[in-house]
Amino acid sequence: MQFPFDYVRECQKDMINDVAYAVSNGKNLIAHAPTGLGKTIASLYPSIEYAIKNNKTVYFLTSRHSQHKIVIETLKKMKQNGAEVKAVDMIGKKWLCSYDVEKMDNSIFNNFCTSMVDNNHCVFYAATRDKISIKEKAEKILGKIRMESPMHTEEAKEIAGNNFCTYELLIEAAKSSNVIVGDYFHIFSPMSQKFFRKMEKDIANSIIIVDEAHNLASRIRSHLSAKISTRTLKLAIEEAKEFRYDETIESLKRIEDIFNYLKKNRLKIEKEVFITKEDFIDLIEDFTDAEQLSQDLKTTGEDILREKKKSFVESIGIFIEDWLKGQDVGYARVLSKEYVYDKEQLSLFYNCLDPSIISKPLISSSHSTILMSGTLQPMEMYADILGFEKENTLLKTYSSPFPKENRLNIAVDSVTTLYKERTDENMRKIASLVETSSEKILGNMAIFFPSYEIMKKISSIINVNKPVVEERQGMTKQEKADMYRLFASYSDRGGAILLGVLAGSFSEGIDLPGNLLNGVVVIGLPLERPNKNTEALIDYYQKKFGKGLDYGYTYPAIVKVVQAVGRCIRTESDRGICIFADKRFLWNNYKKMLPNDMKTVPNLEQSLSEFFNKQVIA
Repeated sequence: MQFPFDYVRECQKDMINDVAYAVSNGKNLIAHAPTGLGKTIASLYPSIEYAIKNNKTVYFLTSRHSQHKIVIETLKKMKQNGAEVKAVDMIGKKWLCSYDVEKMDNSIFNNFCTSMVDNNHCVFYAATRDKISIKEKAEKILGKIRMESPMHTEEAKEIAGNNFCTYELLIEAAKSSNVIVGDYFHIFSPMSQKFFRKMEKDIANSIIIVDEAHNLASRIRSHLSAKISTRTLKLAIEEAKEFRYDETIESLKRIEDIFNYLKKNRLKIEKEVFITKEDFIDLIEDFTDAEQLSQDLKTTGEDILREKKKSFVESIGIFIEDWLKGQDVGYARVLSKEYVYDKEQLSLFYNCLDPSIISKPLISSSHSTILMSGTLQPMEMYADILGFEKENTLLKTYSSPFPKENRLNIAVDSVTTLYKERTDENMRKIASLVETSSEKILGNMAIFFPSYEIMKKISSIINVNKPVVEERQGMTKQEKADMYRLFASYSDRGGAILLGVLAGSFSEGIDLPGNLLNGVVVIGLPLERPNKNTEALIDYYQKKFGKGLDYGYTYPAIVKVVQAVGRCIRTESDRGICIFADKRFLWNNYKKMLPNDMKTVPNLEQSLSEFFNKQVIA
């Protein structure tokens, strides 16, 4: 099979050989591969070549819609070069739906979709298939999707129009495909068996490639966690009143009483406490059977879904079911007093701590699983927490294809965001650093903070010579896209400053190549707040691996930092400065995970000026 690009980089060749070895021998690969190496084709090319010869299916999983497009374009090039690629591009079912469901969260959408199909209310599903096969009119659309493969999801949805269910058509097309581009949850979720069954595929014949795999563990944890709050209960009661479900109203008010009782008796001093399954269930059992209550609330919620697109009543029923039937090992149960928009809210959490509950059996059952990212250090951590068998897993690190001279990594030890040192004087030092960087870094620059709170403090006191574009909490998809375009537009007009948060929408998952971004400043460490869930995670990993503080607290924060500075250098000709502004970055437990050429400098202004006066190396 012919390689679809003009040449293969030396470091890319190493990864291609390692992937080929892994899939040929039924092994797994964890690949720490820097930006610019060409990970997409380096993983796809040998995997597809093996899959075609051996009747396997390649699953390329990514959480980014933009990456879906890159993968499909790569597959098109492979097909143009003679590869027998039959591919389907699948995103979340919600984003394929022809109903107005964009504002629903995923769990509410799933309930809505199931209810609409089960009650024969979905006109798109009804037009597409019966319980056994695709209908004749839909078959013509399906034929076009197959013929024009590989096809972007948006193209498939456009072909299906407002007449058919795009998701069902893609599932049908997947049956005859040898490459499926999807999201993490398609494979790494409790519903994966159903997903494989619908496509008539087998996990044992699957080659799974996970892109940006540093996100996989947290995504699985989030997917397996659940929460209800006094606000959820209030909305559920209002919903039940609207539809005059008097018995449901009474039950929900009794649950409200339980929350008030727990607040009075368990949160006298602390803002949050660990509680047991029985602490909540026994109080429900005082007035009714908990399992029956869960079922009644779900049934009522399903009735409401016939009239509305979401049901808070059903959400309460599902949470009680999860709380009642869920396991304790690998989970934390927490009662917490929170403040949302300055209003007190009591929340009950059932949080997953161990992603290997889902990932380990899937990885063990697959033919090969390949994780890749530019921030998979330490690789042993990802092998541990996701449940890889060490004797069957390769751990590989690849060199960057970019000239080291094009990037300057500077550590600034005169500032910190340590909680006990967040004085006015220290905030002023951080503001001064921002002002100096803004003046000396030519063009666009980004500054990332550990929290919105600190970002707003600094934003209010800086005096800079460039326009400031500021990330906000709760921005919509369109607002983020507009902000990206606005920031990029300043690159040819003297530059601007992007203020954002670490692990936010702009510190990960966006590309700003060329002169769109010439410098990144990271202010402080994005360590998780020392709450009960963090405490439980540290304790769990300490007992399981003897590395609780590293795996549950320190390493995840550094990964967020490395992701943020990775926005700066995206192509071989890019040049940029990365400033790590916190004295803790020079502490050994953090420094060992940061670029080995990071250094302090005697004169920051001079170093910044000299860097931009140097000739570009490409």
